[in-house]
Amino acid sequence: MSKPTPEQMEHFYDLQKPDQFVTSFPTTFDQALGLTKLIQLAVGKKNINNINQNITPERFKLAGTDVRTVMLELAPFLDDETGEAAAKRLVSEGYTLENTGELAAFLRQYPAEVEKYNAVVALGEDSRWAGPSGSVYVPDACVGGAYRHFRLYWFDYRFSSIGRVLVSRPSK
Repeated sequence: MSKPTPEQMEHFYDLQKPDQFVTSFPTTFDQALGLTKLIQLAVGKKNINNINQNITPERFKLAGTDVRTVMLELAPFLDDETGEAAAKRLVSEGYTLENTGELAAFLRQYPAEVEKYNAVVALGEDSRWAGPSGSVYVPDACVGGAYRHFRLYWFDYRFSSIGRVLVSRPSK
């Protein structure tokens, strides 16, 4: 069987609309549980020690105390792109950068999706913490089989295209 030509592919989808194959993940979570509980539920009892102790409710704020539903997407990093550069690029492309609470909810509800990538990172404003050394950190989630981790990475870390950024888009 030969590879289809672009002309043949036009019968299957519109080449001018690459976003038509973007997968959105409906994610609902109760912010009243608090950040600590959301993260603990996301990693599970066997992985409580895999939560970075610097991720606290005082450093990483939730957007409110209500039940929140958001359609989340995973946007790729470009190879050798820093978190800061990715944040600027994705905002300029019309995305909303999501935060730590959304990342915990996504990990809890879609661990198999997280496992496909080396890390899923939250780059939203409320997910940036300046540590004692002055370095800025952002949370990331990763899954390897039964192991789930909720860690911190440097905001200026150079990611690869196998990492993803948790985003959403404004409703149309």
